Amino acid sequence: MKIRNLHVASIAALFLLATACKKDNTIVPEIVKDNRIAAQFSASIDGDIQTKAAESKWDANDAIGVFMKTGDGLTNVLSANKNYNTTGDGAFKAAATDQTLFYPENGSTVDFVAYYPFKQQLVNNSYPVDIENQSNQAAIDLMYSTNAVGLSKTTTVANLIFAHQLAKVQITIKNGAGVPDLNNLTTSIVGVKSKADFDLSAGVINVQNPTATILTKTSIAAGTAVSEAILIPTTDETNTKVVFAIGTKTFTWTLPAGTKFEKGKKYSYEIELKGSGSTATAVALNATITNWNTVPSGSYSLDQETEVNPPVRYGYMETPLVKTDDNIMYVAHPYPGKSDVRNYAMLYDKRYKMAYWVAYPMHTSYIGGSGRSDAWAFDPSIAASFQVDLSSSFGNGYDRGHQIPSGDRTASRDLNATTFYYSNMTAQISSMNQGIWNNLEQQVRVWTAQCDTLYVVTGAAITSANDQNITYLKGSAIPKYYYKALAMKKGNNYYTIGFRINNQIIPSTSNYNSYRVNVSDLEKETGFTFFPQLAGNLKETIDTNIWK
Repeated sequence: MKIRNLHVASIAALFLLATACKKDNTIVPEIVKDNRIAAQFSASIDGDIQTKAAESKWDANDAIGVFMKTGDGLTNVLSANKNYNTTGDGAFKAAATDQTLFYPENGSTVDFVAYYPFKQQLVNNSYPVDIENQSNQAAIDLMYSTNAVGLSKTTTVANLIFAHQLAKVQITIKNGAGVPDLNNLTTSIVGVKSKADFDLSAGVINVQNPTATILTKTSIAAGTAVSEAILIPTTDETNTKVVFAIGTKTFTWTLPAGTKFEKGKKYSYEIELKGSGSTATAVALNATITNWNTVPSGSYSLDQETEVNPPVRYGYMETPLVKTDDNIMYVAHPYPGKSDVRNYAMLYDKRYKMAYWVAYPMHTSYIGGSGRSDAWAFDPSIAASFQVDLSSSFGNGYDRGHQIPSGDRTASRDLNATTFYYSNMTAQISSMNQGIWNNLEQQVRVWTAQCDTLYVVTGAAITSANDQNITYLKGSAIPKYYYKALAMKKGNNYYTIGFRINNQIIPSTSNYNSYRVNVSDLEKETGFTFFPQLAGNLKETIDTNIWK
């Protein structure tokens, strides 16, 4: 989900901070009334998703509604639906004196429930949702937070985390042969639910029956159009159609059976319109479901008025099926300076501060003479608070083990530097990392030179069938074992192999070939689906004539 953090601070604590050091967006104490402490809010953008619907920051006059309460739900509300807004500088203040929230004088604790965007009139704490008008998406981008609990006037800082309650569709459209331009293009989504009620007490959306044709918000620049829509979450969008129109010519795409819109998810598609008359064709590329992030995918073609089932739950050949939640995020890093060339992607857990897997293609174009950059740094796509500071090693016999090896990205120094993000590191036994695992990594580069493309998934499992206990080092979960899943493309054929090695001291005489497993068995153990575009039988055997 797209997440936004709000810091709630008491006047007294903020005053002490203001006299001790200088911080961005520090709020000067303003309101102390009848010995009560007024809560103020400062806002920063953080977490899995860095933006709200329209912009990458809070805008002037953005407003949130805040409830202060005790107990479950909104059964015991102390202050209801108070309006706090911002000038765009990140500080939220009460819109008027009578909107101010005060902590209880007796020091008792309270909870906060908040939502965005603010509405003055609510009936029975129900927030009306209407997505038919997409012209101002920020006005319909419903977000909700209930995590700030147990706070009092002595609280220094509390994080109020907002999460998207609706879904988003983004379609990038390009004109191909036979379509001179995209001028006057319109994109409509036909037959979707347009109204709902969101229960602010339970955090549940209740979808109403009416459907509507949603005219997306479309912008055109440099020959490319982007159509976006915020939609109500639903469990089945079978038979929902997307219609592209330029003048009298239309291209219709029917979403596949089983498609559903989930809250906090972004559904991204790339479409090329080409041809004329009866030969007009919409070629759809890169269909994905993500956490309101842009992730590339496979490709498929769509003829006018026909149905195609797009690969909506995975990306490139190397990308496993992606399943995310509030803690697990998908991160994709492009090739530096070549945004249209992929580098690697990962499934990262903010709780355990490590990646479950890192997926990447291997090709000779990624290999060069840059050498090792040692450019240790926080991953810019993940909040630093969810990463371990690995400017120095883990210690205690553990290396900062790369999941995508430094040696697999040596075409340039900038490219190599992306492998030194802390998100790519796990606590790996030193002798294992520098011994058998390093030998396997070198063999992967040998296999790369023997094929068209080698697709690699390197993973780390923090539990095993025999050991469910999770241990930590520097706040990061220590893997129980590591694995690699490989798919080799030679001509039109694919060959797969897997490796699984415990994260422990391995005798120097051991060979990685002793740890071969087929990819199907690796899927069963890890719970991940690797190379979902390949047929299951291709993952059940290892061709020893290929994997030498």
